[in-house]
Amino acid sequence: MIVVTNTIQVKEGFGKTLAERFTQAKGVQEMPGFVRMEVWLGKDQKGEEVKVSTVWQDEASFKNWTSSESFRQSHRGQGGNEAIVSSALNQYELFISHPLIALSVPK
Repeated sequence: MIVVTNTIQVKEGFGKTLAERFTQAKGVQEMPGFVRMEVWLGKDQKGEEVKVSTVWQDEASFKNWTSSESFRQSHRGQGGNEAIVSSALNQYELFISHPLIALSVPK
């Protein structure tokens, strides 16, 4: 399993607007091997940051997404956004995962 993160630095005040673009998954959820997508909004010294994380069963599934027509359609018109300062794409392989353990509450 892999996770691919796109860390997007945006100018102050534009983070939420950019993050809201991801409320519609735009085809990624229909791709074979797609597990989930999470969008995180945060701040650092440079301004606001949007981190888009997609989890995939394997690297081939992610590569199929990036070469698909759905990918091209979902990213059409995204260039030239003056609010974006920079972005960085990173890929990680799952090494360890601890499941959530439900806690029982005494009555």
